[in-house]
Amino acid sequence: MSTSRRVNGLSTGDLEETDQVSMEPPKRHAPTHNVPVCNLHFRSYLPSQLDFFVDFAQRAAYALHMPCSGPVYLPTQRSQWTVIKSPFIHKKSQENFERKTHKRLLQIKDAHPETVQRWLHYLRMNAPAGIGLKATLWEYEAMGVGQHVDAVKMTKRSGSFTPEEVKQEADRLIKHMDAEST
Repeated sequence: MSTSRRVNGLSTGDLEETDQVSMEPPKRHAPTHNVPVCNLHFRSYLPSQLDFFVDFAQRAAYALHMPCSGPVYLPTQRSQWTVIKSPFIHKKSQENFERKTHKRLLQIKDAHPETVQRWLHYLRMNAPAGIGLKATLWEYEAMGVGQHVDAVKMTKRSGSFTPEEVKQEADRLIKHMDAEST
């Protein structure tokens, strides 16, 4: 008994199970706290290749149990050039060229930083030619880390000098400055 249904306008009755999985949209894990950990920007001149790799990245995030939102379609950047066809006097004979840079964004939430690093490394290793990746990572510290940092800064500023040592050093510097001025 075969079940046939339509996915993206195609009949799935004769396809194998592995082919059916690749045609369905990627599954997602629900975020627990909605704390962003990583924004991953994709850039490419070929939108079909870009969408395929974004889908691949979403499936990899699902396999690593990372909540992933997106893809967000960012504005397409257009670059246009006009070039003279001939190097001599034919100014009226010109060609126009255009290049479109397509961009997408994925956001990872509530994931461990080490898992995110492994996911990014996996994507960089499997990225096809012509797709650029830019990752923005956030790291969060435990509560009260600011007090610890302030305490470290204060000990570095004052060094390990006692008030008497500071006074002795100041007196020595004043005597030295007086000796130089006379």
